[in-house]
This record gives sequence, C-alpha cells and structure tokens, in this order.
Amino acid sequence: MKIYLIICHFLFLSVVSCKDKQQVQSENIDFPAAYVVNGGSNTISVIDLNEKKVKKMIQLTDLGRFPHHIELSPDGKKLSVALPEFDFTQNHDLLHQATDKKGGIVVLDAQNGKQLYKVALNWVNFNAAFSPDNKELWSASTSHSGEMFVFDAETGAQKEVIFLGADPTEVVFSQNGNYAFVALNESSFILAVNTKLKKAEKFIKVDPFPTNVWAVSDGKIYVENKNLKTVNIVDPETLNVDELLDLDFKPGQIAYNKTLNELWICQAGENKVAYFERKANKWVLKASIETGNDAHAIKFSKDEKTAYVANQMGHTVSVINTASHQKTMDIPVGLNPNGIVLKE
Repeated sequence: MKIYLIICHFLFLSVVSCKDKQQVQSENIDFPAAYVVNGGSNTISVIDLNEKKVKKMIQLTDLGRFPHHIELSPDGKKLSVALPEFDFTQNHDLLHQATDKKGGIVVLDAQNGKQLYKVALNWVNFNAAFSPDNKELWSASTSHSGEMFVFDAETGAQKEVIFLGADPTEVVFSQNGNYAFVALNESSFILAVNTKLKKAEKFIKVDPFPTNVWAVSDGKIYVENKNLKTVNIVDPETLNVDELLDLDFKPGQIAYNKTLNELWICQAGENKVAYFERKANKWVLKASIETGNDAHAIKFSKDEKTAYVANQMGHTVSVINTASHQKTMDIPVGLNPNGIVLKE
C-alpha cells in the first residue's frame, strides 16, 4: 500500500510538472520584454523588463544552429533571426573556408515565440532586417559574389535578388526607408541599395575592410571597422562620409541616446561600453562603463534611462543606469548572446 501511494504521488507530481512546463511554453509575452538571441544555446531568452529576469525561453534548435542577431518588426508583432550554420564566435576570417555552410531566416510571432515561417539561403547571413514600411524582409548572403535577398515580410515569399559585391555583412535601413546599407567586408566600400528600384545605387568609400554597418537613432549610418579600429559616419541623405572616429579599441554595435546626446559604442572583445559627447561638432570620448565579458550588442529603453548590453562571452545582459553611467546588475541568459531587441 505504501509503495502504491508513493507511485501515485510520483505520477501526480510528473503530471503537474509537465502541465507547468506546457503553460510556460504557451505563455504569451504580455509584459515589456527584451528578446536576447543566444548563438551558443540556440535559444531566445525573454527578459521581463519590469522584474529584470528571464521569464520565458524560446527554443530554436529544431530550426537551426548558431542563431545570429535579432530584429523586431516596425509593428512590434514579428521577430526575425538569422540562422547561419557558422559560429560567429570563431574568427570571421574562417568564413572564407566555410564554403559548405548555409544560411537562413526564421520569423517568429513576438507575442508567443511561435514560428510563422522559415526560409533557406545558400550562404551564411548575418541578420534579417524588416523594412521600415513593415512590408519586406532583407538579408545578405556572405560570399565573394554576395547577394541581397528580399522577401515578403508577411509570407516569406522571395521577391527580389540584388547583386552586391564581396562579403556583405549586416543589412540596415535609413530611417525614411529609401536605402538599405550593407558593408562589403572584402573592400573599402559600403553599398547603398535603392529600396524602391531594388538596385545598387552607390558604393560609398570608407576605411578598408569594413566589418559592419549600424543604423543609429540620430539618423546616421555608422560603419564599424574592427580592423583599423575606426568608425565612419555616413549621411544617408548625401550618401557620403561626413565624420570619422579613431578609436583605441575594436568597435562593436553602436547606439545613440538622444536625451543625453551621447553615442555609445560596444568595445568588442572587452567588458566595456565607451560613450562619447558632442564637442565642437565632433564626437569626443568621455569615458567607459563596465559591462560583462565581450560587450556585443546594446539597446536603450524607450525613456532612454536604461541601457541593456548583451555580453557574448559572459552569457549575460548588463543593465546600466544611463544617467549615472553605472551598471546596476547582470541578468544571466543563454550561451553566447549576440543580439537584443526591446518591446515596451
């Protein structure tokens, strides 16, 4: 009789446990959230911004390995994640040898994390960006004859292929949506693509071997160059470089805080974010803020009072008070977080 009761109790706990897990998996994300994509564990950690802790994990293992960078659609309803078969924590130069690796994109419902559709690419890709009008999804294949793929954002149907140049990386848009920009890593140029005509319009001269581009909320396009430790700033109206930053660190993702009029730059491979102030019409380094190991991606809250920094090798997200420029806490997430977006 005692053994029978023990077995019944065990079965009851198992049923309750399974039920709880199902409830967690189906729970809607009805709270202000940060979505953090983890390349090492093939997951998205969903952080409750009120409680400052992970409330939900979205599993991507069945969809692909090494998910890379994450975007939120302009209407806040969809998430896009690149699905390269390449581990970007390795040296990016190894991409030249990874000729057998494929790419891909998965689009998820931002409300519950469920898959809406998935598309495959023949080559590794860095990200998949929604157009500002919410109608299209753009992603570049990183090969010596790189191509830009344009998909219908609602269905995933391919609409266009645009030829680019050697080794394109991240895709970003100007605020008005007239141009998509991409760095051509094996050159001294970034490329401005006319989004209406779906064709390359101008090769913009920058420092040699640009590693990425970032569309920053001040309206400019920032060109990250880890090789020379510089940043070129491009005016999307004139399609010309109008400023250059010489750094003593390798730049990573870049963000602008309008309230403080500060430019924040992740110090790639380090546990710091540098912030700059505007002096004599130039960005001047003011100081650095301690983060976790390998500050990789950064986003400001809507009120710009808090910064969230994904630390790729620290497996955490640092929470920073922007007024005091002090870290308040680290939130553990999955392995190798490489991208973060906020939905408030």
